[in-house]
Amino acid sequence: MDTRVLAAMEEAFGAELALVGHDLGVLEAAVNEKMRLLGQGLLQRLLDKQVHGYQGSSLACGCGGTLRFVGHRARQVHTLLGVVRVRRAYYHCRPCRTSRVPYDEASGLGQTQVSPGLARACSLLAVDDSFAETAQKVAELVGQKVSAKTVERLAEQVGAVALQQQEQAWEGYVRDHEPPAAAAQPARLYLAVDGTTLHEQDGWHESKLAAVYWEDEHCTRHQRHVGRLAEAEIFGPRVWAEACRCGLREAAEVVYLGDGAGWIRRLHDQRFSRAEFIIDWYHASEHVWDGGKALFGEGTAATADWVKQRLDWLWEGCTRPLLRDLEQQLRRYRGGKREALGKLHRYIAENEEEMRYDVFRARGYDIGSGAVEGACKHVVGKRLKQAGMIWSRKGSTAIQALRIAWLNDDWKTLWQSKPLTAERPAA
Repeated sequence: MDTRVLAAMEEAFGAELALVGHDLGVLEAAVNEKMRLLGQGLLQRLLDKQVHGYQGSSLACGCGGTLRFVGHRARQVHTLLGVVRVRRAYYHCRPCRTSRVPYDEASGLGQTQVSPGLARACSLLAVDDSFAETAQKVAELVGQKVSAKTVERLAEQVGAVALQQQEQAWEGYVRDHEPPAAAAQPARLYLAVDGTTLHEQDGWHESKLAAVYWEDEHCTRHQRHVGRLAEAEIFGPRVWAEACRCGLREAAEVVYLGDGAGWIRRLHDQRFSRAEFIIDWYHASEHVWDGGKALFGEGTAATADWVKQRLDWLWEGCTRPLLRDLEQQLRRYRGGKREALGKLHRYIAENEEEMRYDVFRARGYDIGSGAVEGACKHVVGKRLKQAGMIWSRKGSTAIQALRIAWLNDDWKTLWQSKPLTAERPAA
């Protein structure tokens, strides 16, 4: 910065700031507040000098008529630096009663009274925190007070735009009948698929999630998420489109991880049939633990011993000895214990081919489900399943899409599209 400017600022504020004392934190806060006030004043002066959106005396209207210049109308805008006033050119078409404010479109402001910078900060914090917590953190971090309702409205609007962008790969395929172009060339591509529930106003609903991940030639791991509160018939094509973008058709090997649920198996068979299907270790282990707890109770040494033996067999791919053992035990138990053992037996028998863990490990395949389990917890659980949260479908869909945009590193692209200028989602 120009030393003359710094000297002038020191002369203007030096005596006042000297009264703060030697506490660095207090001095830092005081200087920061001065900078914010200066920034607010400078921003207002710059706005006052500009012509905002004037494009002549008239513009063409979509109805075939003419939008006439009416005058300049002022709007107060809440920014990262404080509230400023912007005068913008206002046009109106008398026949169709349409109005247009070109500045609001070009500047990315849209119909909101919150600047793109402050809206971006609110949306970023809302990726992780409740709307009320976000409002509190915005006040603490940037010194601007916004209501929780304003945060909610902004986050839902931007999330709706994020969802539209996440749909583009599939929509492009539908339009052009060409698979999305690959942005990566992985030697081995993994797809991990699962579902988790969240609470909406009419009850609990399943959000389906997929993590597509791979390592590049430098052994750097890359991962992208797909998530939808939708039926498998809608979710599946979106996973396929994202996988194509991640190099599905170019990959020498494709590995598909899931828990064996009917919709997960159908998705594999319909969209990823060349992929090696593996029942991920986490879900397989979970089923064995459920059997052990049904026999010997939760948290007992007998349960741990019983489970360890059967997991050792499963780890080595010894599904035949495990199935014979379960068949023998089925003869010894009745009631709920027999039912639990029968359920475990059926699960292993139906998925035996996908539980060859010795073979999969020898090939160097990832048999865990950390990616998709992490997606369930990280994409949905951390944000949408906090205590007491009950969502509208509009809200849950938008916030999940917003979170995925952040996790997929699409945040910059999202804001370059000026999401505040998009139409607000219907109530």
